[in-house]
Amino acid sequence: MSVKQNGSHEILKKDNLVGETVKLLMGSGEKPSEKKMGIEVEMPFVKKKNLKPIPFSGKKSITAIFNGLVKQGAWAPAEVENGVVTALKGEAGNVTLEPGGQIEFASAPRTSLKQLAADVAGYCADLKHISKKLKVDVVPYGFLPHVPVEDCPYISERTRFAALKPVFEAERGFAAWGQSSSVQMTLDGKTMDDSFGAFKLGLLLQPVAAAMFANSPFSLGEDSGFKSWRRQNLLALDSPYYSVPDKLFDKDFTIHEWADHVLHVPMSFVVRNDQYIAVAPHPFIDMIGKPLPELAHLPAAEQYLSKADLLDHTTGIKPEMLFKPNQLLEFRAADLGPSPAHWLSLGAFWVGLFYDKEAYQAAQDYVADWSADERKAFRDAVAKDGLAAEIHGRTAQQIALDLIAIAKQGLQKVEPQSVAMLDVLETQVKSGQTPAENALAVFAQNDNDMEKTLKQTFLFAPKKQKKGGLGL
Repeated sequence: MSVKQNGSHEILKKDNLVGETVKLLMGSGEKPSEKKMGIEVEMPFVKKKNLKPIPFSGKKSITAIFNGLVKQGAWAPAEVENGVVTALKGEAGNVTLEPGGQIEFASAPRTSLKQLAADVAGYCADLKHISKKLKVDVVPYGFLPHVPVEDCPYISERTRFAALKPVFEAERGFAAWGQSSSVQMTLDGKTMDDSFGAFKLGLLLQPVAAAMFANSPFSLGEDSGFKSWRRQNLLALDSPYYSVPDKLFDKDFTIHEWADHVLHVPMSFVVRNDQYIAVAPHPFIDMIGKPLPELAHLPAAEQYLSKADLLDHTTGIKPEMLFKPNQLLEFRAADLGPSPAHWLSLGAFWVGLFYDKEAYQAAQDYVADWSADERKAFRDAVAKDGLAAEIHGRTAQQIALDLIAIAKQGLQKVEPQSVAMLDVLETQVKSGQTPAENALAVFAQNDNDMEKTLKQTFLFAPKKQKKGGLGL
């Protein structure tokens, strides 16, 4: 999740609110001279000795990692809440927190995958040094594989998460957010001819990405029966914050209709004086023009929803593909992968498909015949079946290989020096195995010993297996 945003404090009115939201989403509309991109990586740290998730404070903790990053000189405090640092900033981007203690790196906007790779490599090098010193490491899976959500810290030190706690409780699904980790890619829709059309195509393709990058097969130390237990938890929420209208994929569904949908999603918090404040979860549009009782302690002008609140709301919803203000496209379906090379292959895949016009058109043509019923069945099947899930007579594996080939052609024109970033993904998909199945193979080789499996699949310092063992 991102750091606090800045926006106008002008009080909103219901008149032309849909138009105001569209204006916010579309931004200036001016096409930039360069295509920008960004990557976000969420990492769940555990203590190496007992595999318990690290707490917020203490000798082996989030705070200790933050202090270590600051001491190395590349990072400085970005958010200080109630006297404690809850986010960092640096030339490479931001370091923030997810509600269950996952540490998230969000890169600065870059103009090439090569730059993103350098940012990720530098950040990982810093973390590897710190993790060795603190004797902590990352279990690189899309869902914390071995403990119940009660064993995860709830990061109430961030007032945002304190405010969101009622939302999580109402959904009865905190595990979906508190135990999950993903890799996300952001592209600049302003560089495209039809950014909203790109959003719809990206959303249509998210199940393919979820299949390729499925890497959360475990729950409570056992095989969950799903390739992506993270995805299954998100689908099970049936949450207005995660779901999208079925008719979104209709050709005549417009950005104005999407804006109307966003306005009918419940509001979960407001920001006043740099503090997040929980509000009753009514549809955002129903709260316009009314003083909010939760803000009664503030001056009258601050008790009403403002344009800044609308900005926060448009990024507070969490479908697996997000159309953010200023035409930013956020691709969110991929589980955290086993290695930085895997994370960067996600970026190469989306850049190749969306930043080259011919590749983008080829991807559109490829999915044009998928029916609404097929799309829904495919979306739901991927969590369990991974690359074996089917749609329109093809498996996710076949579709992924076809789309990787298209992405390669696009990337060859957009950033030819980075085409090799797709190799790790193509090799894996050709094998028919998801990262989840590779992890399950290690688990089986270890006679279903989860502790041994996790120690052998740590991100920074995995224990070596005996000869003949399986590797990720």
